[in-house]
Amino acid sequence: MSDSTGDGWAIQQLMNRYTEGACRRDWALVMATFAEDATWSVPARGIELTGHAAIEPAMSGFVDRMDYFVQMNSAAVIEVDGNRAHARSVIRECGKFKGRDEALEVLGHYEDELLRGAEGWKFARRTFSSFG
Repeated sequence: MSDSTGDGWAIQQLMNRYTEGACRRDWALVMATFAEDATWSVPARGIELTGHAAIEPAMSGFVDRMDYFVQMNSAAVIEVDGNRAHARSVIRECGKFKGRDEALEVLGHYEDELLRGAEGWKFARRTFSSFG
């Protein structure tokens, strides 16, 4: 498995668009990074959502409870195998809850399964695990 055709760059840009969309509350941009039947999972919280109609309201509902929300992603380790790829990246999220003197800081990592289709690379599955 290797990345000799710029696929790694394209996948990292997909991850960057996801992060930018989450920070700006641009859920159309975030959902554009997922395949229609993709799964977003947070096993420690018992969350496993499939499809845009399930993923978007869960994400937006959480972020809408914040005065601000910032997500920062790291450069990913990406392995490409034809039209499939696997990526691992570290992520930091911070924010402040509305109407409360309470902040959020989450450190963790994503394990991603990606597929290349007619529109380019998309997440088929994103699994988030926090550190600690």
